[in-house]
Amino acid sequence: MEGNSTTEHPSLKNWDKTTLEMEEQRTETEHCPLVNGGEQNTTRLENRESDSAETVEVLEEVEEPVVNSNVEEENLAPDGGFGWFIVLGSLLVHLFIGGIERSAGIIYLKFEDKFEKSAAATAWATSLPAGLRLTLGPVCSILCNRYSARSVVITGGVLLCISLVITSVSPTLSFTYASFGVLGGFGRLLAYAPAVVIVGEYFNKRRGLAVGIATSGVGFGSFLFPTIIETIFNFYGFFGAFLILGAVMLNISACGCLFRPLWLHLKMKIHDERRKSKKEADVGAESSALWEDVEGMQNDKKLKEEQVTNPHVDAQPQTRLSKIRRMFSCGPSNKDSKPKTKLLELSLMKDLRFTSFCAAILLYTISSQAAFVFIPAYAKSKGVSELHASYIVSIIGLFDGTSRIVSGFLLDMASVKQYRIYIYNAVLFLLGFVSLAVPSLDTFAELSVLCAVYGLLVGAYISQKSVVIVDILGVKKLVNSFGLLICFQGIGMFLGPPIAGFMKDVNGHYDIGFYFGGASMFLGAFILAAANVIHYIRLKKQ
Repeated sequence: MEGNSTTEHPSLKNWDKTTLEMEEQRTETEHCPLVNGGEQNTTRLENRESDSAETVEVLEEVEEPVVNSNVEEENLAPDGGFGWFIVLGSLLVHLFIGGIERSAGIIYLKFEDKFEKSAAATAWATSLPAGLRLTLGPVCSILCNRYSARSVVITGGVLLCISLVITSVSPTLSFTYASFGVLGGFGRLLAYAPAVVIVGEYFNKRRGLAVGIATSGVGFGSFLFPTIIETIFNFYGFFGAFLILGAVMLNISACGCLFRPLWLHLKMKIHDERRKSKKEADVGAESSALWEDVEGMQNDKKLKEEQVTNPHVDAQPQTRLSKIRRMFSCGPSNKDSKPKTKLLELSLMKDLRFTSFCAAILLYTISSQAAFVFIPAYAKSKGVSELHASYIVSIIGLFDGTSRIVSGFLLDMASVKQYRIYIYNAVLFLLGFVSLAVPSLDTFAELSVLCAVYGLLVGAYISQKSVVIVDILGVKKLVNSFGLLICFQGIGMFLGPPIAGFMKDVNGHYDIGFYFGGASMFLGAFILAAANVIHYIRLKKQ
């Protein structure tokens, strides 16, 4: 009898807590005289339990939770979709700014004809905006952190338009320093830096390709704008040409309208997901809260399972959508939904690899301004005609633009991405070799081939600098770190031409400039390589 009783009625020790609770509810329901039958209520409880289990299973298929760990923080960028409109806007911004800067030689000649001043004094009018665009990079970072990339770029386009319109009626060269140089340089600054940074924020897996496509506008702009600007000056004169250029540069503001802030894009994504879930729900009033309730049940269930197997697991499992949702649910109001960031982080300079990268960019910019800016003059000194010398500049621009796209695609490959910073370091060494090889060439064909190689290398080096910053510091530091980086680049932009001019005056020819440029590039490459080696050794020790 005891054996049969044990078989028919299992021991309470083998029952779990949930089973005991269900048994107690069933017993109370069966003995309650106010309920219409114990069997009906038992069936109702079982149906509720089965419905909840089915709902959890359906939502588990829709969105699998990801348990927190100490890995690098996930970039919640769309990595496509609207991000390609960001790339389009950035490409056009680079096309306009790169086109007018690469046409500085033509604009320099127009200033020289109008004001009839010395070459050194006139050259400052065209070098000021390019230098300020880079040197004031931290100021642009502060503005982007305080407002948004969209508002900053729109403001930059308006300022650049105003500067060109005022320059059209400039009475003196000193006035041109302020209108074309200072005001125009500040406008270019506000348009350029955010156009690079926002592409890096919107992409993760294909960041290199996206940045390469966006920055390729500089190469294509340098290929198209010089001829167009020369034609405009020939047809409409000084006043009319600058008015037309001002209207053209106002299109930068239209491009800036595409730069929807990433935090706003994610907030809109949450709204769309909630609206979609409400439409798909079968129960009207309860459908709006169903997702959050069952997601909490699902997360609790998964958390208990993870904590049993691994007691060190974080106590707050997250889904990709819940990460985005929590970013905007902790503020005092919906108006204050933009994530708080520091306006400027000078502490980034404590990172050895980033500081070495800034030094390498500084030395490269000095060397390129001291060497490759004088490629047309060097070609003319070797007997190449002015027309063929201009072809060499177009060759550099064409291969530069093509390389930005191709290098971005190659460096985004899974087998290559982990070695991206080392490949980038190798490119700087190769640029040093190219600079040292220039003085040994005499013919147009030889210079064309070498300049094509230079265009391929410099396109990869310049376009991927924001991608390398993310590899070093992470995407969250991109805005502040990029501003600091281009500040060093601007310093090199100011130092390069005076050094080159001094060497030309002392030596009498351009060979020494290319030797100096090659040596500077090698020095920058060695500094960056040393930082990479130290970083690699530290990782091995850890």
